[in-house]
Amino acid sequence: MAGLAALGTSWSQQPPQKPPETKPEQQKPQPDQGFKIGVEVNMVSVPVTVRQRDGAFIKSIPQNSFHIYEDGEEQEILAFAQEGVPARIAIVLDVSGSVNPEWGSIKFATKKFAENLKTDDRFAIITFNTQIRLKMDWGRSVDRIDDVLGSIFCKDETNLWDAIWVTCTDVFKGIRDKKAMIIMTDGLDNNSSVSYDEALKAAVQSEAAVYIVSKTQAVRESLHYQLKQAGYYDNIPQEVFLNAEMALRKLAYETGGRVLYPNNFGQLSNIYAQVDEELRNQYSIGYISSNKIKDGSYRKIEVRVESSGAFVSARPGYYAPNDMPPGMRRPGS
Repeated sequence: MAGLAALGTSWSQQPPQKPPETKPEQQKPQPDQGFKIGVEVNMVSVPVTVRQRDGAFIKSIPQNSFHIYEDGEEQEILAFAQEGVPARIAIVLDVSGSVNPEWGSIKFATKKFAENLKTDDRFAIITFNTQIRLKMDWGRSVDRIDDVLGSIFCKDETNLWDAIWVTCTDVFKGIRDKKAMIIMTDGLDNNSSVSYDEALKAAVQSEAAVYIVSKTQAVRESLHYQLKQAGYYDNIPQEVFLNAEMALRKLAYETGGRVLYPNNFGQLSNIYAQVDEELRNQYSIGYISSNKIKDGSYRKIEVRVESSGAFVSARPGYYAPNDMPPGMRRPGS
């Protein structure tokens, strides 16, 4: 699949160019160098959230209290940071017809979120309906958001899986920093060219934590009210919403993110604030896999913390690099 052209998508700017790859022979990072994702080309980076039972973040846990395992084998932690790691955050906005009544709230909350990002963070804005468009490339130009989003008219259907696939394979291409994607959507895909499984694999391979702000619950409850009167979601069986929620939850779990359910997009500022707080309170762990075989296989990750009452959240696995000839690759790799 050839990226944007294969999906009939368009860009308002040129896609970001991939920077030169770090050579494998460079030295491993030393403790006093800080956390630098991508110093070693085979570094596996894992953002980790640690909470108490009541949901409060547990801070200041030392590195030696963390243990990380790949396929059951403990790995040596070579890079570690508690917070402050610069992030690339893709804000992916549903602009299909069904979100039109609340587009004003979405624009306001999106700008507020971007304004509150840390100085070293960078964001991009991607919109999707039947087309996927890069509206703002990586940067910090908050003053442009009003003009960019103010020119959008919400219409057409929802190519959610296409939007995830394009963001992961094109927008995040070559990005070595900590990555996160915030998707604002009603949660119902109805027109994508790529499958859910393809979108899920692309998300896992991108190493971006996916946070989904989904209105599937609220939409289901309001089927018999204003949205149905406007012609959206007519005659959609309830199991369609349940299947959509399960798909979104799996996507978030496999990438180390979360699904958040506002009753309406007027609550989006609070939801964005929750995501921002989590990104600021994550631990970042990096290791080089002891499994040197580059076969593109999926490898399970488990993070354990020696801290009483701690609940750990991290992505459960990743896809290894794949240097094998096409004829020798595993199916689906």
